[in-house]
Amino acid sequence: MTQPSCSLERLTPRIKLWLEMDGHFILGKGGALLLRAIEEHGSISQAVQALPPDALGEGAAPSYRFAWGYLRKVEERLGAAVVEKRRGYGSGVGGTALTGIGRNLLRRYEGIEAELDAALAKVARGK
Repeated sequence: MTQPSCSLERLTPRIKLWLEMDGHFILGKGGALLLRAIEEHGSISQAVQALPPDALGEGAAPSYRFAWGYLRKVEERLGAAVVEKRRGYGSGVGGTALTGIGRNLLRRYEGIEAELDAALAKVARGK
């Protein structure tokens, strides 16, 4: 019996990235997406709405409460705040911003991810 031909050129290498500290999970793809969305929108509620479904592994679109819980776990494990809440009254006042640690964590994750993506693209091209 002959087997149908198989085109291995369509194979795409993938890798899953997460950051740990002292053996404890700190940040993965979903958390990085959340931090990026907070940086872009200045609000956790707007950030959550902008995330793709299951971004934080909740099985559906993450809730505001779930996102806050996720951020608190990251902060607890890091021992430092990654977001700061700005209080205010009225429309357009207040919100959430990344702290310096939060921005550095996001840049670190995105930098490593970009390097890995470039390396995987090179491998996929056979170089």
